Amino acid sequence: MKKIYLSLMILLALMSVVSCQQEDWESNVGYLRIEVGTNAYVDTKAIPENYNPQQIAVQIVNSKGEVVESTDDWETLKGTQLRLAPGQYTVNASSNGFDGSESGFDVPYYTGSQQITVETGKEVTANITCTLANVKVTVNYDESFQKFASATTTVSSALEGVAALDFVMGSELKPGYFPVGDLTVTVNVTNQAGEQHSQSTSIADVKARKHYILNFKVADAGSIEKPTISINGEEIIFNFPFNVSTEASTKLEAQPANAWSNFAYVEGNVGSSGGEIDPAAMRFEYKAANAEEWQTCSATFDSKNQKYTATLTELTPATEYNYRLVYEKDGSAYASDIVTFITEDAQTLPNGNMDNWYKSGKTWYPVSESDYSANGGSFWDSSNPGTTTGAGALVNKNPTQGNSTIVHTAGGQSAELKSQYASAFGIGKFAAASLYTGKFNSLVGTNGAKIDFGQKFTARPIGLHGWFHYTNGKIDYRGDNTPDGKAEKGTDDLCSIYMAIAKEPHQLDNTQTSTFFDFENDENIIAYGELPDAEAVSTNGEWKEFTITLKYKDITPLAEYYLIIVCSSSKYGDYFTGSTGSTMYIDDLELVYGQPTTAQE
Repeated sequence: MKKIYLSLMILLALMSVVSCQQEDWESNVGYLRIEVGTNAYVDTKAIPENYNPQQIAVQIVNSKGEVVESTDDWETLKGTQLRLAPGQYTVNASSNGFDGSESGFDVPYYTGSQQITVETGKEVTANITCTLANVKVTVNYDESFQKFASATTTVSSALEGVAALDFVMGSELKPGYFPVGDLTVTVNVTNQAGEQHSQSTSIADVKARKHYILNFKVADAGSIEKPTISINGEEIIFNFPFNVSTEASTKLEAQPANAWSNFAYVEGNVGSSGGEIDPAAMRFEYKAANAEEWQTCSATFDSKNQKYTATLTELTPATEYNYRLVYEKDGSAYASDIVTFITEDAQTLPNGNMDNWYKSGKTWYPVSESDYSANGGSFWDSSNPGTTTGAGALVNKNPTQGNSTIVHTAGGQSAELKSQYASAFGIGKFAAASLYTGKFNSLVGTNGAKIDFGQKFTARPIGLHGWFHYTNGKIDYRGDNTPDGKAEKGTDDLCSIYMAIAKEPHQLDNTQTSTFFDFENDENIIAYGELPDAEAVSTNGEWKEFTITLKYKDITPLAEYYLIIVCSSSKYGDYFTGSTGSTMYIDDLELVYGQPTTAQE
């Protein structure tokens, strides 16, 4: 038991004095003489080097709670006589300059008190023993713990505002002190392989004057959930057998999968190794979550990044899968934790066959009436709202509409896009017919329009397949902002089909060329592709098959994407450039799914 006993021998005497003192007695006044002695039993090992155990503050408090005398150091009262009126007093003694309400190293707090009664003509002695009023905590690490790369024990109090103390192995382990309150002990260790482990224990019913000794050692075997506890007087000893290997062990780690609709990129690494690893013996195993048998896929080792990769193919869209990294050679077998992923849904393109058309007011939309009502609009839009609504209603033309005569698949319809000069009352502009995923936003005066390109999508296709029929005329209108050397008057008009996957919708204002698409440099665009100019020419009255392959700049999976598809009968229609003799038909569009082409390829 480690305590400091400090005896304050307060001698109150009604003494024989000279005549002036006799007069004080007659006036009902006594004298208080204070003598302080220190108990010989003082464990100086528990006292900080700069701490004086005799630096005890004293207060004398009367029955009204008034401090009638105080000092920061009791020695200032040594050998003095204090005049006190007869009555009840409390003498308080405590460590000077600290009240024990905070935690800290080497900050014990001692306190004690005694009530006395001063009576005329009588002597009284008060004996006060100052004892530890806060809680002492000591941490010891067994020699076996030295095999860990690092170890830190954090002791925290349940009391609000009390700071936790860290006892770090390898540093000077000073005793910590806490105000009285329940404690939580958390030890964190890192072994030689860099593996981290943690264990926590609560200490309840904490008492003042107690010394809690925390001993940590490596357990021989087995799993021990709670420490053993022994009590020796004021000492409460906790022995923590910590059942964690100090040596390096082999641990495999599998990372979250980058899952597409019918395949997934998987990746893993060796978190720690207890011996030599042969990369050739590493593999991935995977299965549908509800399947019994695992399938195997060989792993490719990336020596530069120290990771294993594979592509899991022939997966089913919108399906939950499990996978893990596995090693097996010469009787050694390891496996990572199982990682779960869900493949993207291979979404189809709404009204991709262009069979459904609905007229709302004066405006034709490529959508069925039921879908238009259910969804509050159409997945596809066109330039039609600009020439049929608002100021555009004076023109009252639908450059884009369904056609049941020129079709790729008999019995259905195609989308007819016919470039034309839109005018009213002698005011007009060239208007290329368009078809796109998104929504017509608004007219910009009489000079142009704002269009919001992109519809929300949860899958990542790798391309667009379809058919087009195109008759081009000679360019007869050329806007002032048309790029130099492009689409000169009298040259053959070109059609346009392009596709992109974006993080957010893209708003284009065709009166502001700065808002036009810049697929390669726009960070919002993660993939793009377009019909080459060499193919965007007249099809000579025939249907022509096409496939646009997307080039992905970023394959990081997102929660959602925006699908942008744009078709136009005049490629430079955004610049008000093209031919009024150009007509394009689009039919049987469908999205292509599979492994993507990246910008690095």
